[in-house]
Amino acid sequence: MSHQAFDKLLEQLAGRNLGMAGMVQQAVAIAVEAVLKLDVAAAKKVLQGETLIDAEDVEVERQAISLMLLHHPAAQDFRVVFGIIKINADLERIGDCAVNIAQQVPAIHFGMAREMLDNPDADARPEVPRDMRLLAEATLKQVQDTVRCLSTREPSLAEEICRADDVVDALNSQIMRDLSVEMEEKRESVPANLSLILAAKNFERIGDHCTNIAEDIVYLTRGDIVRHAHERN
Repeated sequence: MSHQAFDKLLEQLAGRNLGMAGMVQQAVAIAVEAVLKLDVAAAKKVLQGETLIDAEDVEVERQAISLMLLHHPAAQDFRVVFGIIKINADLERIGDCAVNIAQQVPAIHFGMAREMLDNPDADARPEVPRDMRLLAEATLKQVQDTVRCLSTREPSLAEEICRADDVVDALNSQIMRDLSVEMEEKRESVPANLSLILAAKNFERIGDHCTNIAEDIVYLTRGDIVRHAHERN
C-alpha cells in the first residue's frame, strides 16, 4: 500500500474518532439538561443513545487495530493510531459517565418532590444546588473544548482543558461537603442528595477523561508525554 493510501485511511479513522466525540458531546449536553431541569424524559434519551456510542467505540477501535496490524505504520504514524485508540477509550468512558448521570435524574427529581411535600414552606419548584449547576456547566464546556481540540489539535487549548479540571474538582468537593452536611441535618434530603453526589462524581470523572484526551492530543502533535504535568505546575 502506498503512503498516500495509508494517509487516506488514517484520515478516515481520525474523522470517525471525531464523529464519536460529537456523539459523546451530545450525550453529555443532554445529561446536563436532564440534571439541571430535572427532566426525566431527557435522561431517557441519554440511556437510549448508549448503544450507538458503544457500537461506534467498537468500530473505531477495530479499524485502528486493523490499520496497525495490516500496514505496520512507521513511528510517527503509529503514535497517531495509538493515540486515537487511547482517546477513543476515554470518549467511551465519558459516554458511560453521561449514562450514569442520567440514571440519577429520576431519584433526584422524585426525592426533591417528596421533600417538598414534607415541607410546605419549600419553594414551589425544586432546583438543584447552585454549585451543581456550575459543575454541570463547567464540565460541559470542558467536553466542548475537548471536542474542538480534537479537531484543531491546538496544544494551547489542550493545556487550558487540563487547567479547567481544577475548577471541576473543586466544585465536586464543595458539593460533597455541602450535601453531606445537609443529609446530617435533614434526613428527608438523603435520597435526592445521594443521587446528586453520584451525579457530581460522574461529572468530575468526565473532567478527568477530558484531561486524559487533552494530554493525548499533546502527545499526538508534539510527541511529548505530559500526563500529570499540569498537577506539578
